[in-house]
Order: sequence, then C-alpha cells, then structure tokens
Amino acid sequence: MKLALIDGEHYPDVNKWAIEKIKPCCAVFVGGTEKIGSIEDVEKALNIKIYYSPNIFEALSKAISENNITEVIDLSDEPVLNPNLRFKIASYLLRLGITYKGADFEFRAKEWKKIDIPSISIIGTGKRVGKTAIGGFVGRTLKEVYKVVIVTMGRGGPEKPEIIRGDLMKITPEFLLKISEEGKHAASDHFEDALTAGVITIGCRRCGGGLAGFSFFDIVDEGIEVAKSLNPDIIVFEGSGPTFPSVLADGFITITSAVHGEEKIKHYFGPLRIGLADIVVVTMADSVSEEKLKIITQSIKEINPEADIHLTRFVPRLIGEVEGKAIIATTNPRSAKKFSEELEKMGIDVVYYTGNLAKRNILKEELAKVEYDTAIVELKAGAVDVVIRHAFSRGKRVVFLDNEPKNIDGKDLKEAVINLARRIVNDKGN
Repeated sequence: MKLALIDGEHYPDVNKWAIEKIKPCCAVFVGGTEKIGSIEDVEKALNIKIYYSPNIFEALSKAISENNITEVIDLSDEPVLNPNLRFKIASYLLRLGITYKGADFEFRAKEWKKIDIPSISIIGTGKRVGKTAIGGFVGRTLKEVYKVVIVTMGRGGPEKPEIIRGDLMKITPEFLLKISEEGKHAASDHFEDALTAGVITIGCRRCGGGLAGFSFFDIVDEGIEVAKSLNPDIIVFEGSGPTFPSVLADGFITITSAVHGEEKIKHYFGPLRIGLADIVVVTMADSVSEEKLKIITQSIKEINPEADIHLTRFVPRLIGEVEGKAIIATTNPRSAKKFSEELEKMGIDVVYYTGNLAKRNILKEELAKVEYDTAIVELKAGAVDVVIRHAFSRGKRVVFLDNEPKNIDGKDLKEAVINLARRIVNDKGN
C-alpha cells in the first residue's frame, strides 16, 4: 500500500488532484499551515485518513503500524521538508524495508534477510573508522562464551566464500605472503579477523555501495549458508567501509569516528546506520575536544536515544615479539604517530613510522630508505605485498599491529558486547 506525504504549503485542491493520481491508502501531514484550515478540513477535502503529529516520525510510525505500507510517496516540498529532513525520513523508511519516492528521487529498500541463527552486524558510518578492529575485538570477546563465525564482505574478497580457520591455525606472515603470491588479497578482512580474533572467518566479496549502505552485488547469502554448516552459536557480520550486508541481524553495533565528527552521523544516511544500532562505538575519541565529543554524543542520542554509546580510543596490541629497531606502518598518519609514541613508552625502539600503508608507491620509497630489524604493520592494504615482502627480502622480522579499543568514558565495551550477545542468544532460544 502507498502512503503520501503532504504539506499545507500546497492548497488542498492541489493535494487532492495529486492524491487522485497516486491513490494512496492514507497520508501523513508533515507541516505548513499557510494555505489550509484544520487537519480535519484537509482530511474531509481529500477523503482519506490523515495522520499528524508535531513529530513527523511519530505520525509515520502510527500510519505504518496501522497499514501495510510498502511505499511512501513524497508530495511535499521545501521549506517544509528540506534535504536533510528528507534523508532522515529515507533512513527511517529503509530501516523498515519501505521504499521512499519523490519527484526526482527514489530510495528503494533492499530486502532485509533474516536468519535463524543468532547474529550481530558490525557496520561503519564511513571508511577508516576502525570497523575491522572492532570486528576482531567482538570476535575474540565472544569466543570466550560462544562458538563464533565472522562473515566479512570486501571489495577484495574471494569469488566464492572462503573459510579461514583462525580457531585452529596461526596466521603467520609467511602464510599470508604465500596467499598473496597465489594472486589473492591476503589483507582482506577475513584474514585480519582470523588473525586478531582467533575465530573461524568466512570471506565474501562485494561490488558497489549505495548511498544507504547496501551493496550492488555480493555473495553474503552464500557465505551465510557456509557459516550455518559450521554450527556456530552466533554469527558476526562485518560490513565493508560504509557498506553492510542486507541482513536484519538480531543486534547491530555501529562504528563512527570522532575525527569525522557529527557529519557522518547526522547527515545523508548516517541516521540509518545510527538508528539500527544497539551499541554505538565512537572510536578515536581521544583525538578531539570534550566539546566535540558532547556534540557527537548528543547527535547520536537525538537519532537513537536507546543506543548504548561507548567513547573509545585505540591502543596498540602487538601480535609477535619485536626485536631491535622497529618501523610502524598503518593506514592513518595520525595513528602511526600516536602508536609510535605509545610503543616507545613500552621500550620499543621506533626509528620510523608511516601512515601510507594504502599508498603502495610512496610506501615502497619510504621502506627503501630505512634501516630496521622489525616491521610492525597493520594487516591492511599493502601490508603483505609491500611490507612483508620487503622485510622478508632483507631477512627482517614482521610483527602484526592490532588496534585494541579502550573506553575513555568509564564504561566497559567488552561487557556490553557480551551482554548484547547473551540477550540475542537467549531470545533466539526461546
């Protein structure tokens, strides 16, 4: 059934003229009273049921709950509905699987898939927010309680779902270099999660990311079937940048970076990602002022007052033993500098750091100029085909660098993740 959005900037007879063309079951009055009488007068003139509340989303919620709405058609206009508010409406509707259509736009809901195994989806508001670091953290946190399988989707993922038994094998630099030499992307998320979480991971590929966050093509459905065959207690889905699987998981953890500020939260389809969340993890919260953190927190609460917000920073977690002089390679210049300072405090002799892990040509030039004994590297971008290959060609050691989230707000993210999983598993079992 169709629902129309109408406003009082249009004369009632104009609204009636348009409504007769699209034949909706009902309408939501979104504001503007310049050219109308009462809401009752408009309802009588249009001869359909009209929902109204000073809060547009309350009216939408009531209309949708009382009718089988599959499509919302926007017959309103500025100044009543400005672009920012329209994106919030689109975010709200797509979360419910409802298409939102206007004069020159259409946001078509991708079908949300439901699975019968308890699941958590980890999604990001953008690229470089620390999503995979949180994915690894969630995996190694939950494996203390449950059998966990992580299903990833990436632009460098395999054509068919690929299982990495991180629970049974050690992910070594030698293993990853061999994978790379076979022509595969050995720094894909399922390898990183297997390394940092020590759980079973399944790599899937995807291509294309829409504005709302859905992929154009992916093989996640196939990945789900493979995951099911492994009899997990819980499946963790990890998105790719701002793109995520169209799986209506039992719980959502949304990752946003404090460095990105409120932009990725409040605007465009940020409200969709925030609105889905049971837990919102604000990463790199130690990189901005308290005032900015207050703005970020308030922005999240305005969209999703029920979300459990965690303000965190990343600390380095080394996987391996460092010997002699060390270099650090990350995908972010700021984190490279910060981790260099923190590792030096731990007694490690850092002689060089770079944030150019995703810029292979520059990275190669940098490595050629530095003398080192150990390369400390995140498993991302050019970690394998550039850093590990360079280190091994010179007989040097490689140690992996993980980003461990730590609360700076007095809360406990680990406890929150376990509690979310327990609720989901218990609810699914009943």
